[in-house]
Amino acid sequence: MAQLYLIRHARSKMTGDLARRWPLSKQGRREANALARQDFWRGVKLIFSSPEPKAIQTAEPAARRWGIPLETVDCLRELRRPQLVSDYEKVIARLFDDPGTSIAGLEPAAQATERINRCLQSLVAAHSERTLAVISHGLVLTLFLGRLRSRWPTVAEWQAVPFAGLAVVDINTWQLIKDWSRISEVS
Repeated sequence: MAQLYLIRHARSKMTGDLARRWPLSKQGRREANALARQDFWRGVKLIFSSPEPKAIQTAEPAARRWGIPLETVDCLRELRRPQLVSDYEKVIARLFDDPGTSIAGLEPAAQATERINRCLQSLVAAHSERTLAVISHGLVLTLFLGRLRSRWPTVAEWQAVPFAGLAVVDINTWQLIKDWSRISEVS
């Protein structure tokens, strides 16, 4: 059975105002290396990553270790935001409450949800018989899983997405097989 592994990038180092440029922190590099040692990679045929450094750097150790092709895909990026946002949790709560509106300059949640949904549907359609891994970002992955659940996610669900965490989706039914787990819980 082909599956879709959704993986949140490992911890990043907050350098500068543009989150889309942040690399992994030392802890994030350790998380990425631990993630790369997990057995689930044996079945993965392709890895797709957000073009942001923190996502690519999370994907690279697994791609090298297991010899899996890695491709960056722009539509896997995080919500567009112009710069760091103060009171980020409150902004995200407002974004979930009013998904059609840009809050504090962020891409509207409804727009980001459509983008990530189209992106993942397209990747799976192009590789329907293959198990894929996608390395992206907590917020857009939370929005995607909310879409699978036919509702807007909550702030608590977004906050529960672990760094270098894994969720699994059945690509035939588009059902969540396994909700988020931490590296230490991944088999």
